[in-house]
Amino acid sequence: MVQRLKSRFYIKRIGLAQKLSGMVFLLGILIYIPSIIFGVVTNLNRIKTELEEYKRGVEMRVQNAFEPAIWNYDIETLRKLIKLEFNNDSLKSVRVSTEEMDLLWLSINDGIIVEETTAPEGKYMEKKVIPVYRMDDRERIIAYATIWYDNSIVREEYYKQLINDLLTVGAILFTTSAAVTISSYIRLVRPLEAIRNSMIEAGKSASVGRVKPGKAVFKNAFAEIKTMAQDMENMFNEIEEANRRIRENEAQFRAFFNQAGVGVVQISAESGKFVLVNQRYCEIVGYSMEELKNMTYIDITHEDDIAVQVMLNEKIKKGEIEKYSHEKRYKHKNGNHVWADVTVTRLWESGEKPTYILAVVQDITDRKKAEEKIIKLNNQLEDKVAERTRDLENAKRKLEATIEELKSAQAKLINTEKMAVLGRLVAGIAHELNTPLGIINSAGGTIERILQKELDSVIEFCCRAPENIYNIYLSLLNNSTDYQDNAYKRMQRRTYYKALEEKGIEVDDEIIEKLVDLGYKGETDELTELVSNPKNIPAIHAAYSISVLRKSVGMIKVSAEKASQVIIALKTYSHMDTNKTPVPYDVVRDIETVLTLYRNQTKYGIDIIREYEEVPHVICFPDKLHQIWVNIINNALQAMNYKGTLKIRIANDSDRVKVSISNNGPPIPEDIIDKIFEPFFTTKMLGEGTGLGLDIVKRLVEEIDGEINVESRPDETTFNVWLRTKKG
Repeated sequence: MVQRLKSRFYIKRIGLAQKLSGMVFLLGILIYIPSIIFGVVTNLNRIKTELEEYKRGVEMRVQNAFEPAIWNYDIETLRKLIKLEFNNDSLKSVRVSTEEMDLLWLSINDGIIVEETTAPEGKYMEKKVIPVYRMDDRERIIAYATIWYDNSIVREEYYKQLINDLLTVGAILFTTSAAVTISSYIRLVRPLEAIRNSMIEAGKSASVGRVKPGKAVFKNAFAEIKTMAQDMENMFNEIEEANRRIRENEAQFRAFFNQAGVGVVQISAESGKFVLVNQRYCEIVGYSMEELKNMTYIDITHEDDIAVQVMLNEKIKKGEIEKYSHEKRYKHKNGNHVWADVTVTRLWESGEKPTYILAVVQDITDRKKAEEKIIKLNNQLEDKVAERTRDLENAKRKLEATIEELKSAQAKLINTEKMAVLGRLVAGIAHELNTPLGIINSAGGTIERILQKELDSVIEFCCRAPENIYNIYLSLLNNSTDYQDNAYKRMQRRTYYKALEEKGIEVDDEIIEKLVDLGYKGETDELTELVSNPKNIPAIHAAYSISVLRKSVGMIKVSAEKASQVIIALKTYSHMDTNKTPVPYDVVRDIETVLTLYRNQTKYGIDIIREYEEVPHVICFPDKLHQIWVNIINNALQAMNYKGTLKIRIANDSDRVKVSISNNGPPIPEDIIDKIFEPFFTTKMLGEGTGLGLDIVKRLVEEIDGEINVESRPDETTFNVWLRTKKG
């Protein structure tokens, strides 16, 4: 009886599990059939849409990318573009022809591209003729591209996908049914079995104590069911939390995507259509998001950049590269061209089917314009450089010829400074030369006049005059003076006229003037006796002529000596020393030579004080020593504005000679006194000095192993120079 009851319960237990499995399987069938139908329709629409998009993309690329190659009859470029299109298995043949002839006809068979002369045939072969228009004349057809598509490839792909879907859904349904059956057995049937066993045991005995274990088992079964419910609730909570995080991340991504400072765009890898764009990208190309969704990237790519863009995208689709960056031009909605730096990356893993391409776009139009401007300026500069190439080549030859001269640049700079100073002195030197030359010229004219007009009468007088008259001539000539003050001469003239007037003697004015010029100093009676005797008049004329002749010769001699001093000083200063080693030289004489050059600048407003000790010759290069004194004295005169006291002291200082040149001009400020020997430093106004003078002086002093410093106080500025007296 008990055994039969157990057997009946076991049959019911199995029946319950089978019923659950049957219910799950029936539910799966109800879901499976609509799912299959929906999947078939969806896949069919998807494949059809992708095929249409692909064909539109091919048509667009043919019309845009093929045009430059066709127009320029560039068959090789056209061949490369067609080969790129053969990356899709549906495309079997492309024929490009004009109204006159075929340009190129390529087909692909088993992955091999061949020249084709006959049209491909097949049940599902589709032929499409695409006109190719001229870019600048959209109504002018320049060629036709005939394309053959093999739709059987798509059909095979569709049926393969359908079978895969059927098998996949069936496997899922079977697995789900088995899992539910097993889970139901473990979670539900086994607890019920425990309950039934308890009830059987309860039937054997009416004992209440035997019933309690069955209740415990029953409670345990419901506890397990409760645990399962709790686990499912926790699982649903985790799913909800994950969905919440996904929504937050999506919101953050969209905020970043839309507010990014660069253009970001997602494009279909197959069709080239825009899937997702941000606002910045719309601003770059000028189109709205809605407008871009109905366009492909080729629609807004510059004609000259399409081929490169297509080639790079095909490499990404083939898996040859994962990403790339390049510069391209977009066609803005307003007709302008926009330069952009584009970084493109794929959004699928290796081995997966290409899905989408992500591009990050940076507007670089301003940079490109700047680069174009720079290139233009560079071209202009190159033109200018080309125009002067011959001059530069000539200059190069000249520079090569003067390399050795450049090695003596310092010496030439010194000489240049010397000549600059000489140029500043030239006006004064000219005056110093013109004055004696004028005197010489005037005296020479006087001598010439006397020699031409009066010399014969003087000789005749000397030969025929009586002795007493000749003695008067000699007395007048020997007592004559070379120079008389004009005031003294006026006084003598008045005295002579008054004395003769008192005696009532009338004398020619010429005789009186000649006696005054002779410096005659006789008493009144002697004057009266001299001029009253007509026989004495020839003696006066002869004495005057010879006196003037002698004075003129003296003036010529003195003037010649002055001019000679200036010329010697000028010659000494401008002399180019050829000595390669220093020599002994008279420093006093050298300073006096320089002062001679500055005589015209110093004779009116400068008081020169000389304090010279007897010193030995110094060891130097003479021409460099001239340069030192010229610069220091010139600076001193300028500092005093050519009015003041110039003090020159030359003294022995141990085994050296110390030369101190002082002026009482304005002092040198303390904040610049340490800088005055630096190159190009000057306190003069612009154009009045180069700032090289004292720098050159310091270098010259150091070259002859000397020293130089400067001291300045309110009433005096002094430059001290120490020169050695013995050869090192």
